Amino acid sequence: MRLPVLLSALAVSLCAAGIIGVASAADPVPSFSLAVRARLHNSGQLELGILTEQGVRLPRARFVPAEVEHRQWIVSSAVDISGFETRLIARRLADQRTQVALRLEGFVVKPRRAILPSNAAPGRWYRTNAVVVEHMDDADTSEARSLLAEAAAIRAAATTPDLIGLVGWLNGEPTTIARELAKGNVVLIDFWTFGCYNCRNTLPYLTAWDEKYREHGLVILGVHRPEFAYEEDPARIGEAIVQHGIEYSVPLDTDARTWRAYRNRFWPAKYLIGPTDEAQMGVRYRHFGEGRYERTEREIRAALQAVGRDLSGVPFGVDMDS
Repeated sequence: MRLPVLLSALAVSLCAAGIIGVASAADPVPSFSLAVRARLHNSGQLELGILTEQGVRLPRARFVPAEVEHRQWIVSSAVDISGFETRLIARRLADQRTQVALRLEGFVVKPRRAILPSNAAPGRWYRTNAVVVEHMDDADTSEARSLLAEAAAIRAAATTPDLIGLVGWLNGEPTTIARELAKGNVVLIDFWTFGCYNCRNTLPYLTAWDEKYREHGLVILGVHRPEFAYEEDPARIGEAIVQHGIEYSVPLDTDARTWRAYRNRFWPAKYLIGPTDEAQMGVRYRHFGEGRYERTEREIRAALQAVGRDLSGVPFGVDMDS
């Protein structure tokens, strides 16, 4: 109950200090979720639908014929869901299983648990895992909708979690990992808290990497997960941001939901997220505690080059003495 009041006060008290963008508490990045539902009829036809998080079922019925060429996608007509052109797609596989997915603004979004078994019981509804789609007030252009649709596709196939359960956002506009990857960036998460001595020792390297690689596609997110009650105060977090010259974004993970999603146990902890062999959004490298700064920078450079960034004119290493 007191967090919105604290954030409101923070917006005023830290304005002169140069803190950019204080997001309100509760859902800094609003989103909605969709799932695909399917059931087999005795005739062999497959009935499909989209289930929204409010329980609305759209469209009313779409069918995959009992006999259809393997691998051929069946595409439904479009429905508008929260401003996104959404279609159901499905195809029979060679082993008689059926794969279902969504086509969002032209991007194929494949939810988990999207394979209906060949021995599915007729009449029983099956449902995929939810697909999370970001909602932005200004997503009224095809470019903006396409970006968020691509982010949804990346997130659905990810092997690592996105940010969840944040209560606020300091230093910049709220974003998500999947959205940054859709832009062609890579993300370095740093779990920290301002009262942690070891965390403070790593901050000069983080700020140096931010300054050096930001324009080349590195997005650092300093996810602040407090250890003690006094570290929950947004005003004190803001003071630490100014004191240490942090210019990258600081999401507030006060309820530790992102921390738990990553099964993290340590401060500081760094997770470098970008394309891997398994997915476009996966953990390429992780490190706990201080040290290994050269190794971490090499991994950053490799991740940036993996998404096509040219670092030929960017020398390796940072000068801490300066």
